[in-house]
Amino acid sequence: MKPLCAPCLILLLLLTACGQAPAQSDERAEAAPHGMAPRQDTGPIKPASTNLPFLKVQAIALAAVPGEVVRVDLEEEHGKDIYEFKILAASGRVIELEIDAGTGQILKQEAD
Repeated sequence: MKPLCAPCLILLLLLTACGQAPAQSDERAEAAPHGMAPRQDTGPIKPASTNLPFLKVQAIALAAVPGEVVRVDLEEEHGKDIYEFKILAASGRVIELEIDAGTGQILKQEAD
């Protein structure tokens, strides 16, 4: 049997070591399942988003005002998520649309 060359031995040791999880000192980290980040307490639990997919809302905006989207902001107003689109229309004017992220309803349309 041939002895292993030094670079081969180092590579073998590195590959073996990569499969081991690093030791964690934080008590909360020790309770986390293998491969997962420790839980971060950030306040009350919020429900999952009920917003429509962004691309669907963008399609609604572009159907209302054909053109090029130049800016999109997501804001919260009165407890609801609202997308604010700025679209450069074919006429050269920038049109601002506000769309309810949950329903897709156009709330406001005006020239900027």
